[in-house]
Amino acid sequence: MSTRWWSQPFAPEGSAAAEGIVKQLGRPLLDPLTVLVREAAQNSWDARANDGQVDFRIRVTTLGSRTAAWRDLILPGPKGAAELPLDSLIAQDAVLLVVSDRGTRGLGGPLRAGTRPADNEKADFVQFLRNVGEPNDNEFGGGTYGFGKGIFYRLSRTSAILVDTLTSQGDRRLMGAALGNSWYDDDQRYTGRHWWGETAADSIPDPYVGSVAHDLAGRLGLPGFDDGATGTDVALIAADLGTSDGAGESRPRTVQEAGLFLASSMLWHLWPKAVEVDSVPPMRFSVEIDGEVLEVPDPRSVSELRPFVESLEKVRAGAAYAYRRTVAPKDAGRLALTVAAATTSRSVDDVIEMAKPYEGPAHHIARMRVAELVVDYLPTNAHPDELLRYGGVFRSTLESDEFFASSEPPTHDSWVEKGLSGTARGVVQGARNFVVKTVDSDLGLGEGATGGQAKGLGALSSRLASLLPSVAATGPGARTSRSSGGSGGSGRAAPRIVEGPNLLRHGGKLHLVAKVHVPPLPSDRTVRAEVAVVVEGGGRESAPPAGAAVPSVTGWRTQDDRGVDGPEVVVRSGDSPDWWVFATYVPDAVVRFRITEGAADGS
Repeated sequence: MSTRWWSQPFAPEGSAAAEGIVKQLGRPLLDPLTVLVREAAQNSWDARANDGQVDFRIRVTTLGSRTAAWRDLILPGPKGAAELPLDSLIAQDAVLLVVSDRGTRGLGGPLRAGTRPADNEKADFVQFLRNVGEPNDNEFGGGTYGFGKGIFYRLSRTSAILVDTLTSQGDRRLMGAALGNSWYDDDQRYTGRHWWGETAADSIPDPYVGSVAHDLAGRLGLPGFDDGATGTDVALIAADLGTSDGAGESRPRTVQEAGLFLASSMLWHLWPKAVEVDSVPPMRFSVEIDGEVLEVPDPRSVSELRPFVESLEKVRAGAAYAYRRTVAPKDAGRLALTVAAATTSRSVDDVIEMAKPYEGPAHHIARMRVAELVVDYLPTNAHPDELLRYGGVFRSTLESDEFFASSEPPTHDSWVEKGLSGTARGVVQGARNFVVKTVDSDLGLGEGATGGQAKGLGALSSRLASLLPSVAATGPGARTSRSSGGSGGSGRAAPRIVEGPNLLRHGGKLHLVAKVHVPPLPSDRTVRAEVAVVVEGGGRESAPPAGAAVPSVTGWRTQDDRGVDGPEVVVRSGDSPDWWVFATYVPDAVVRFRITEGAADGS
């Protein structure tokens, strides 16, 4: 077995220099670890096997006792490439960061870039390890031209990675690659690209395969594929974890801090893939820190993300605003909004806060393409009521997806209008204008909106009701529930909830408000409202935990703002049939209204 690094010479007809490949990333505004999470997860999603769930994990540890094996197998480094400091950086305290996916097809296809893939085969191996700038061949996938993989090399202090993969065809492959600077050996110029593997007859390395790859990966302590699940592990040698800013100073992140930040980046940038489709999340996310596994929270359980989660569900269900154009693509996107109570304090959970992409209460739209990977959070006007926040989702359609993809930089973290022309410019620019105008209209900020000058319950309710068809803040992943009680008499129309419950501010505080229709009768009747917390399984909470807030009905109001305090109201013959019932708002709880009635004399 011949193992060594091979450095690529410039071909007479020209080649791509390594510096250009890394620089294709530009200087994104996002933290490099966040860029890594986004790029790696996108690759994993595009490589999913069939329609099964993808398991995505990032491991962070130090080489420790495996250092000798790494030095034995990886050194010496590439000839003449002193800018790759493998010898000095492969040490016990060097950080090993491994990006893993399972439930993907692995890096299959030909081993050499000039070989045609077989029918129904994708050239995943050469696209990731040998080629650059090749267009994505996954229909409606998350990627575009494959320059984003430069982040793997940029985050390695040695500019080197090692890739271990098990393909859907059962092929095990292990190979290394590095991106340095171009250089000369006498008169021969080299590109700065290097590969590590088993030297073939033409001196160009190919990956180790089969049992040899299995044994070498085991010596290096890579995760492996002993359970038979297909996928890929990408190991960043001597990873650069970035810096942690605090107390007026910047210092290198610890392994623990980096692990938490990676989990936070997964939460904020990959959450759509954790929202169930047919009862199963498309992807599962976790971080392993020195052997301890940290599961990324369900986005439904995170108050800050619930408005976005509910908005995505509305988009999927077709309960969203349509972005339509008069020319093709005519059906170009969907937008949904969800309002919730503004959080009054910063979360103490590092996984929620570390990579949060905005400050303060949410007034943002998560933009995404059909693949449902977050591109960015577009800030729009804040809610006019400081006690409320909102989040939304704009998603492209199959018809428009290619135009949004054409506007993305290699890091896929924005839709850049500058430089676009023709249809692409019209689609992307029009989408931003559509989002801004639709949000303003819903918030009452457009022309003719009543805004803060609205008077009385009727005007305020009409302004907010359409914006609040469901209230994300009332429970993790659930909507408020409503139900009516008995009819109060055989054959007699019963009072019923006809709208809401909605979340709005009344008397300086947040309340849940439901509209109740009381059908007119010749005699007076008493209508009673009850509200209770709903527990797992749909039942009513009978004994709340000690110290827990309990919702209560505070009163009734009519269209003209005539009110009655307490849970009961006597509706007399000739009164308006429409009433609004108010209940106290309990954060992070699912509540259910119940409406019952009786005769005014209590019978």
